[in-house]
Parts: sequence; structure tokens; C-alpha cells
Amino acid sequence: MQMDNSTNAVLITGGTQGLGYEIARNLIENGCKELIVAGRDPQKGTTAEKRLQRAGANVKYLRANLAAAKDCKDLISTSIKLFPNLNSLVNSAAITTRGSIEDTSLKLWEEHLNTNLRAPFLLMQGLIRKLKTEGRSGSIVNIASTSAHVGQSFLTAYSTSKGGLLTLSKNAAHALRQNKIRVNVVAPGWMKTPGETEIQKKFHGAGDDWIQKAESSLPMGELVDPKKLAPLVNYLLSPSSGVITGSVINYDQQIIGAVP
Repeated sequence: MQMDNSTNAVLITGGTQGLGYEIARNLIENGCKELIVAGRDPQKGTTAEKRLQRAGANVKYLRANLAAAKDCKDLISTSIKLFPNLNSLVNSAAITTRGSIEDTSLKLWEEHLNTNLRAPFLLMQGLIRKLKTEGRSGSIVNIASTSAHVGQSFLTAYSTSKGGLLTLSKNAAHALRQNKIRVNVVAPGWMKTPGETEIQKKFHGAGDDWIQKAESSLPMGELVDPKKLAPLVNYLLSPSSGVITGSVINYDQQIIGAVP
């Protein structure tokens, strides 16, 4: 997959671990020199910042609680101050705590909608206003989920928030075509990340071998691998992806809408 990210200055939420970190690492491999990784945990953030800097880029970690609107607004304004050439955004951060239609509390509902949908909206809005003011092109990739199409019964709030992210992304892509600001979505299926390990152990009583058990149950025998997915995200960010906008790529072995 041919791509050149040397002209991109990128903000990645959830960039301190898992998919977000792999996106950052792959961006640097493909020429990106200015990069911000945002996350809640300062220890993870500082570690990620140092590792990515050693790869040869100007990398900054910014702490942010995306459930708070003020943190989102501060994050995009600070990112622009640090890197005035900021032209790209990856909304990768999300929470996946469990709750069905019956047992989802108002607090849980608001946490999901605020973190998984409102935060991307505010960050997109901030970057888009900057780019339009400057008359510059840009690229945004939102990480959704195949659960956005329906989702498991225990993921009511999560699935709803990701479904909203699909519509937000396509709506923005349609509105921004003539400004050459592209907005695309990658919707992964079940993925092996540190965050998923925590969720599996906390909510499903999984053991240390949960990945092996999960992969043995899947048609292709593997969970989504962030290292394999990251280049696709970065292709969509890069000028190499041309006029692709408003697309939703389901990155999974389960076929949406298929009947057994």
C-alpha cells in the first residue's frame, strides 16, 4: 500500500496504546514528523511519547479526559498551538464498558455518548474550522466498530455511540467535499488490545489465555491485529488515498448483514 504521510501533522486520541499507538508508529514509518498522542494516563502517555520520539518524529503527549467537553476543546486548541500545520485527526479513543438496554444507567449512557461521539465531534469541529479558515485540505479518520451496525445486546450504549459516529462522519464528509477535507471511517471487529484484555477480564471473567480461546472460535482463526490495521488508517490519512471520503470500511471477518 503506497502512502506518504510526510505532509501530515496528526492528532491521535487513544494514541498511547493499542490501535492508536500502532497508528502513530506506522505514521512515523511513513514520513510523519509532527504527531500528538492524547490519552488519560500520564504514565502510558509519557512512555509512548519517548518511544515514538526515538523513531524519529517530533511527538508530544497531551493528557485529556475526553468525557469532558472542556478537555476536548483544550486538546484541539493546544494541539494547534503546538503544531500550527496540524491537518489530520484520528479519533481512536473509546470506552467499551458493558450494559444492555435494560441495565444501562443514565451515567453509563452519558459516558459513552460523551466519550465516543461528542469528543470526536468537538475535535473534528475544531480542526475543520482551522482548515477552512486557512483554506487548507485535511483528512480525518474515525475509528468506529462493526457493532455500530447493530452490536451485541450487552453493548447498547457503545453500539449507539458508534452508530452516531458513522452518521456524523458521513454528514461531515458530504459537507466538506469542496473544501478538500476528507472524512472516513474504519470499523474494526473484535480486536486484541490491552484495553480489550482489561474488559474481558473485568466483565467476562476471562483468563490470560482469552486471546487463544477467542481466536480458535473465529472463521479465520485470528482477532483483528492493530499492527495490520494501522496501515489502512494511515493510507486514508495520506494524499495517496486521493478523493476517498465518506467511506466506511468494515475491517472484520464477520460479514455485516449475513444470515447463517
